[in-house]
Amino acid sequence: MKTTDSGKNRLSRIAAKQVPHRSDERFYSARADVKKACEDFLHLLRTSSAHDVAVKDFIKAVNRLEQDLQETSPDESKASSVVRDMGKEVLHLQVAETWVAASDRVLDRLGTNASTEMRAGLEEGRERVMWCVRAQHWDGELTSTTTQLEALVKEAEAHAARVAS
Repeated sequence: MKTTDSGKNRLSRIAAKQVPHRSDERFYSARADVKKACEDFLHLLRTSSAHDVAVKDFIKAVNRLEQDLQETSPDESKASSVVRDMGKEVLHLQVAETWVAASDRVLDRLGTNASTEMRAGLEEGRERVMWCVRAQHWDGELTSTTTQLEALVKEAEAHAARVAS
């Protein structure tokens, strides 16, 4: 004989998530993860090969993010989701820093061998990424401009490899 009782139903699972001490634990856990990600990113920025202005802009972005994290309290609605989104924003900033630093390195590597249009494309791509960082567009827009910069850097790296050989 079949039983219709398959354990907890959907409403009871949702209600279990709303238990105050569990939601607070999730909030503080997510908050600790974001703080650690910010600290790791700041450490990475100290040794970054990106130019100084870009590093300063990334540091300002991380400081703004940390300030927003401090102002977020567990009493707010969906606070742990907001904090997890902040963690994703730190990851977006890290990826952006990687490609900004890579564009600086490839421009240094190319030196005078870079065509003016390649150099202008890399510099424009880097500035678009940095504009997104300064304007706090750290999700979709930053991701798309970083992807464009990534393609430009890869093309320039291939050119640099051809020129070197």
